[in-house]
Amino acid sequence: MIASSPLTEAVQAFQLEQRARGVSAHTVRAQKGDLEKLVAHALQEAWAGWEVTPRILRRFALELGARGLDPASQARILSTVRGFFRWLWDTGRIPVNPASGLRNPKQASKLPAFLTEGESVTLLDLPPAVDFSSARLRCLLELLYASGLRVSELVGLDLQDVFFEQRTLRVMGKGSKERLVPFHQEAAVILEHYLAFRCSHLALKSLPPTAAVFLNLRGGRLTPTSVRNLLRKVVEGAALRAQISPHALRHSFASHLLAHGMDLRAIQELLGHASLSTTQRYTHLDLEQLSKTYNSAHPRAKKS
Repeated sequence: MIASSPLTEAVQAFQLEQRARGVSAHTVRAQKGDLEKLVAHALQEAWAGWEVTPRILRRFALELGARGLDPASQARILSTVRGFFRWLWDTGRIPVNPASGLRNPKQASKLPAFLTEGESVTLLDLPPAVDFSSARLRCLLELLYASGLRVSELVGLDLQDVFFEQRTLRVMGKGSKERLVPFHQEAAVILEHYLAFRCSHLALKSLPPTAAVFLNLRGGRLTPTSVRNLLRKVVEGAALRAQISPHALRHSFASHLLAHGMDLRAIQELLGHASLSTTQRYTHLDLEQLSKTYNSAHPRAKKS
């Protein structure tokens, strides 16, 4: 039987290496929860040593389904398990990788939520900012839609990452990959307006200077959760769809750029995606727009 300590120690060593590789704290926490399920199953099933076979892991996968977890959650857990066993094999802790053929459950293709162009206008059509909070909200929304940043990337911006002359943002993305992302003139005006309120807020509250662009009322760096809560209130006030999130503005950014003719690979670079297939999921063209694009691009369609 595998004692809890060796397996737990292996999980801890795996997580330490993940952190050293620059994996985000959020991902490390999620992986910890996934692997805790594996450890619990190993103890329950009394696994014998490290001789874990593909069949044993398939039983674990079946148990996840039997517990009522949705296919997406099962897929995430199994992805973590595959990564963990691949690491065990790569580092010589096990002679064979039993998880190499572990498959995810079938799941329906689900398109990410996004805004139409009209909804984007409605969402961003806020009253003029009159104080720090209203200026911050306006700037958050405008930059999310103007740049397509992940919410974690947005709140991670420091003042030295903003280049007004070139109208670009220096962004640290997933895997500590740095990229430059442009933003338009209107967003630049709104950002400058917010930064003026930010400076006044720090002075008025006698708060210490900080590098973070987006601050909470106490002068600390704003969190992704706070941004989601702020957006939720705006969405409710604008009577938009309830599922719209900060990430939906990222999807909308990609979809609207594609609809207006930007190359998909250029959008991939802006979003910081390693794979083009990931970018394709972020794009949405309705049938009318797709037909217009087809008719303007196909040589035979142009003739008719």
